[in-house]
Amino acid sequence: MKNEQKFIIECIRAFLGSYNAKRLKRLYRLTNNQELNALISQQNLEGLFYHLYLHNFFNTLALSTYTIQRLKKVSGRNLLANTINDRQTLKIANQLADNNIDYICMKGLSTRSRCYSNDYIKRSTDIDLFIKKVDYKKVKDILSVNGYEIPRNHYTTDFDVRIPFEEYEKRAYEISFVSKENALRSIIDLQWGFTRASLFRELYKINSLYQFDSTDEIEAAGGKVRVFPIEIAFINMSFHYAFGHGFKGIQWLIDICLFIKKFETEMDFGFINETADANLKKILGIILMLAYELNATTTMSRRRKKLFCLDRLLPFEYCLYKSMAFQPKSRALYIVSLNLIKILLPYKMSDRLRVIVYLFFNTDSIRHRVDPGKKTMNLLLPFLLLKLLIFDVIRIKKRNK
Repeated sequence: MKNEQKFIIECIRAFLGSYNAKRLKRLYRLTNNQELNALISQQNLEGLFYHLYLHNFFNTLALSTYTIQRLKKVSGRNLLANTINDRQTLKIANQLADNNIDYICMKGLSTRSRCYSNDYIKRSTDIDLFIKKVDYKKVKDILSVNGYEIPRNHYTTDFDVRIPFEEYEKRAYEISFVSKENALRSIIDLQWGFTRASLFRELYKINSLYQFDSTDEIEAAGGKVRVFPIEIAFINMSFHYAFGHGFKGIQWLIDICLFIKKFETEMDFGFINETADANLKKILGIILMLAYELNATTTMSRRRKKLFCLDRLLPFEYCLYKSMAFQPKSRALYIVSLNLIKILLPYKMSDRLRVIVYLFFNTDSIRHRVDPGKKTMNLLLPFLLLKLLIFDVIRIKKRNK
């Protein structure tokens, strides 16, 4: 681990309550300011560092005036963006409620309201709403009236969708909407599932955990929104971080650490153990290990590790998950590492083999990227997947130039 990463980890521990001034000062002396500032920006941690600065955690460090002003500027942008985002969230949520449409506000406003004391610390980039698939057309009409539209170029360019978009809407489990007003851009992600693949639905059975008859309601930004109960929220955050992001992004782990720190004593782990299958328990166990290590406050006992199905971790497996936190967002090999993680996550070796077979021999994983009406023999699928992977690498490199 680089010195800049070690320093950021120590700053996060200070933010979480384990402040060691001498160690913080020693690690700061070993960092390169330019590389440190770049890593802070890459991980969107300016708000957190500005919070530490305001609360005198950096009194013994010689932070430059430029660095302080940059942290302050980005924190101000975070606050403005969150204010606009929250206003839109409440506006749409109220309209859904007025039309008797069930919804659940995930991440974003929900996480910030539950975990953070100040809105400038973390920026919400979009609004995530979980709905019933049967309500998608109604919600789409409401969003359209409010100036939102589907960015089809995003799907054809970034997801390489080649089938008619109406067909893609039927197959998808998530659709994004964008609204532009002058220089302001608002994004709403509608979800009614968490994976398109039948194999992953079978392995994790996570869709069945999200029910609309057991939601909570919290006060946020001067209004009320419906959210997941804390147990389901923890499952959702963990599964999304592991399966959706491949454990990438330290900000996600900070969110989870804060959530665990605040709600662990209230959480019904009996309910979690009864409802989660072995594969999902393993993800939750890995998340708890990562959170406890980042918090530097406690460790998991052997008995609890077995309870969360961590008794079959491969020797390198946990180190791989831990190493992903600081991986750059635009790294081309991230696609490969995400698929590798999806292979490793199942509890049983036989299920890992099933994932390998699925990724290489099941058209469901690439169906939206094959020209309509084009048939592909199973024997040629590995070569088609390799071709698409090469295209992904080229496309990402061009986008980052």
